[in-house]
Formats: sequence, C-alpha cells, structure tokens
Amino acid sequence: MAGQSTRNRAGSKRDFPVIIGLVLTSLILLNLPESAQRSLAHSVRQMALSPFIEVNGLITRAEARARDFDVLRAQMDSSMALIARQRTLAEENRQLRGVLSLRERMPSRFVAVTVVRAGTAGSESVFHIDAGEDLGIQPFNAVVTEGGLLGQVQVVFPGYALAYDWSHPDFRVSAMTVDGQEHGIVEVARGAFRAQDRLVLRGASFLSDLPDGAELVTSGRGGAFPRGIRIGHVSGVAETSAGWSKSYYVIPSVYPGEATHAVVDLGMDRNLIAAGADTPAAAPLDRRP
Repeated sequence: MAGQSTRNRAGSKRDFPVIIGLVLTSLILLNLPESAQRSLAHSVRQMALSPFIEVNGLITRAEARARDFDVLRAQMDSSMALIARQRTLAEENRQLRGVLSLRERMPSRFVAVTVVRAGTAGSESVFHIDAGEDLGIQPFNAVVTEGGLLGQVQVVFPGYALAYDWSHPDFRVSAMTVDGQEHGIVEVARGAFRAQDRLVLRGASFLSDLPDGAELVTSGRGGAFPRGIRIGHVSGVAETSAGWSKSYYVIPSVYPGEATHAVVDLGMDRNLIAAGADTPAAAPLDRRP
C-alpha cells in the first residue's frame, strides 16, 4: 500500500506541470485577437475534424444520389409548371417597365451547395457548405432550399463556409405577410428539448389578427436577406404585450435536419449594378422593336 501511495504521489507531481501548461495555454488562446482565433480554429478543423466532415459529406452526397427518382421527377415537373405560369407575368412586367421607362431589374446570383452536418456536440445549429469565398460567397448570405429559408452564412474560408440555421439562438430575420400588411422579426424560441424549438414572429401590431396558415416571407429590411423568401406560416398567437404588440408562433417551411442541398443567394452583381447606373432607362413600349 505504501508503494502504491508513493507511485500515486509521483504521478500527481508529473501531472501538475501538464495541468498548469493546459491552463496557461487556455488563457493565451482566450486573449488572442479574433482573427488569430479564427485562423487557429480553421487549422484545427482542417487537421482534426476534416476526416469526419469529409465522411459526413460523402454519406450526405450518397444519400442524395440515392433519392427516389419519382420524387425528383415530381419536383422537376412542379418547377416546370411554375416557370410556365411565370412566363406571362415576366412579359407583363417587362411591358410595364417599358411603359414607365424603368431599367430591367438586376438578377440575383446563386451558388448550389451541399449541406453537411458536423455531427459533434454543440454544433446542432451549425452546418458546413461545400463552397466558399472562391465562388463569391460572403458572410451573411442567405442559404435557401426549395422549401424556403434555411439559414445564413457566418464564416467563409477557401472551399467551404460555416452557416447556422434558424434554430440558432442568434438567428433573426425581418419578416412580413405576403400582402405586406404586417411586419415583425422572426426568431427561435428554444424548447426544453431541441425537438421543441419553434419560430416566433415578434413585433406584429397589437391590432393585427393573423389567421392560422398565413404565410410569412422575408421583407428585405436591413439588407441581410432578400425580399420574398418563404419563412413559414402562422400557427396561433404566442403572447400579447400590454396593448403594444402581438407575437405569433410560426411553423417553419424548412426543417434543418431534412436539408441536404441548398443554394446560397449572393445578391445582385455589383459590377452589373455599377454598369447599369450609367445605362439609359429602357425605352417606352411604343418605341420597342
């Protein structure tokens, strides 16, 4: 027993410098500038987490390729029907712009990406996308699926980027009803379990009376998210604030765990905007060839 106690004390003495070193290292890392911390985190991800992220990416892409052909065909048919219905609207819009001598609206740019979950503790609301600054992706770009808004890009690196979805506690988006009559801020209300997380529209006017099922889209205010992206639909009153405002529960149009593919909205090309600023307005309709 005496020999074992002696060995334990000797082991504790050897561990003490290691503990002190770890504490000092932690203090140094916590006091590093944000840019240095970001570079160090990037290096750790590349060395330690890269194999796991790559495996998750391969599994995600394999599952996507194995998706039922009939489902993809139905989605394609729905998209073709939507495009066919919008052709008349696009022509009417073009004619109206001609009558009012307005320039053509600058098109948005999109980058298709694969959504990859790290699968580590504490990263439930964060996901990777397999495209980065080399393709023009920037922080705060919106990440959108066929169902609607998924989240927002936060940190961009060459070849990949980190984003968080609407279940992140820092997520906020300016929202409105489709008719533009009611506005507010949509944020997450965390539940006791992650499965109980839900969205809430806050700041709607006290006299508002949004029916269940009323669709909410991004309003474009603040410039972080483009206007018109589907967020979800109303599902009852959450609370009323003493005659000032109302809050409504919102059922999201996209559930983060189901997203495998998305597009990143890069916004309008600034070069085209700069070129269009010096371009004369469109000619009136009666002068068009």
